[in-house]
Amino acid sequence: MAEPGYTLYARVIVRAAEDAVAAVAAERTNVSAGPLAGAPGFWLLEAASVAEAARLADELAADARIAEAYVDVRVPTVLRTPTDPEYPQQWHLNNSLNPIADVNVEPVWNAGYTGAGVIVGILEGGWEYTHPDLAANFNAQATQPGGSETSHGTSCAGVVAASADNGLGGVGVAYGAQISGQIYGSSSQNATAFGYRNDLNAIKSNSWGPSDNGRVSTMSSAERAAIETAALTGRDGKGTIFVWAAGNGGTNDRVDYDPYVSSRYTIGVGAIGDLDTRAYYNESGSAMFVVAHSSGNNRSIFTTTAGGGYTAFFGGTSSASPLAAGVIALMLEANPALTWRDVQHVLVRSARQCDPGRPSWTLNAAGRRISYDYGFGAVDALAAVQLAATWRNVRPEVRVDLPVTTVGAPVPDFNTTGISRTATMPQALRLEAVELVMNVTTARVGDLQITITAPTGTESIVATQRNDTTVNYNDYLFTTVRHWDENAAGTWTVTVADRLLGTTATWNSFQLRFYGTRRPGDLNCDGVVNFDDIDAFVLALGGPAGYGAVFPDCDVTLADLNEDGAVNFDDIDPFVAALGS
Repeated sequence: MAEPGYTLYARVIVRAAEDAVAAVAAERTNVSAGPLAGAPGFWLLEAASVAEAARLADELAADARIAEAYVDVRVPTVLRTPTDPEYPQQWHLNNSLNPIADVNVEPVWNAGYTGAGVIVGILEGGWEYTHPDLAANFNAQATQPGGSETSHGTSCAGVVAASADNGLGGVGVAYGAQISGQIYGSSSQNATAFGYRNDLNAIKSNSWGPSDNGRVSTMSSAERAAIETAALTGRDGKGTIFVWAAGNGGTNDRVDYDPYVSSRYTIGVGAIGDLDTRAYYNESGSAMFVVAHSSGNNRSIFTTTAGGGYTAFFGGTSSASPLAAGVIALMLEANPALTWRDVQHVLVRSARQCDPGRPSWTLNAAGRRISYDYGFGAVDALAAVQLAATWRNVRPEVRVDLPVTTVGAPVPDFNTTGISRTATMPQALRLEAVELVMNVTTARVGDLQITITAPTGTESIVATQRNDTTVNYNDYLFTTVRHWDENAAGTWTVTVADRLLGTTATWNSFQLRFYGTRRPGDLNCDGVVNFDDIDAFVLALGGPAGYGAVFPDCDVTLADLNEDGAVNFDDIDPFVAALGS
């Protein structure tokens, strides 16, 4: 008789060669066999009852053809719900009143993921490294000297990795991760912090930025270079992952005006509340990547604060960013090979559509759900970790810069139609990000609405009419992720409209830059999928050596058109379909 808590099943797990399994199944009636998914070399034999399975296991264990045979059993399990006294207050981790409106992390903990082995940098003015609920997870080696013990930074640190089951306070979403500190300040100090110990710091969470006043901001070239370098070279070349609070300016501001949040190297995180709807302070924009739960509907966030204490009133996107950063730590524990771009791809595909009735939701031409308010949706820890665990690294990034387009034309004053110019993208990239570099002479950039329209028809509004008296756009960089996975090839349109009477503007020039991967099927890497790729596809079917000898700068996996992880004859029909698209 099985012990209490154990469950026996009418099936036997067998390790043996395929022909041996087929033979023993054929020798018996009422026994069927099939491979055990996820465990190569193992097989499941279905029996008529548990008793029959037990007898079959005994028989097969004595059979010389079989290496192992045992009854399938489920052992007693204990759910890893934290015992910390204030955990019931942490609705963002487990929302008992509205179960859909949390980060969905408990199933991840129960699967054994806690962020172990991952270091998350809290890039702030400093935080309390000796806090009783944080000290056990503090990593001094990855921490930059300086700063002070701010309550804001301490609260951010607790959202990521407050300790579990220690009889104190609550827990962090990645309570098994380690946390470090980096210090923001001037441009040079920021650049130093961005680059600090990226051999150790896998993720850096940033809950700070320019004023949320609706005005465009700039980032120094040194800071921009430091973020880019960290993303491309950190973590042994896989890239340090920058997570950024999207700002609390509400409808008076946009993430597109914040160069830190809107960088293609960062993940901008907005906020939804405990009703799973937009937080009142949440900004919108074409660079919004995802949202995560925070204050802004009814309840706020319980977390650590300076002085060894706790607060139940933390919130804003300052809390959403470390929540997302902690989820990324869980993803990296599940798959340490993820690059910074892989992390973005996983979040795009695993994000949950929150507040589905909101009008800002639409589909882009690749079928991706996008929203100016919510980006790709709400961070879902379970979906993200499950996808991360089996994720195959994305293909190498391809960048295409179109020539600068000279416009040299006045923008009609107080005219909602504005003027448009086009630029043709000759290559068929599968898009990730699109950048627009703008040059406009005007005494008030806030009068202007700027829109990018893809060949597919998908729009990205990167600037709207607002109270911004900034003079001129001088090589100003806007970024959109709304075209993710779309085909870049074709004619792109940029439109500038002056929507407020009284100030004139002259549109001088613009440039479009595209980032993504080569489209599957582009086997000769000329930027298009056409009949010229047939010979290269045939070479790829013959194996990577022959293909690589002729196309050394291309990727043989471009022939994996059904994306099953192998290049074989199963890819022929999808390749033919790609030729006709």
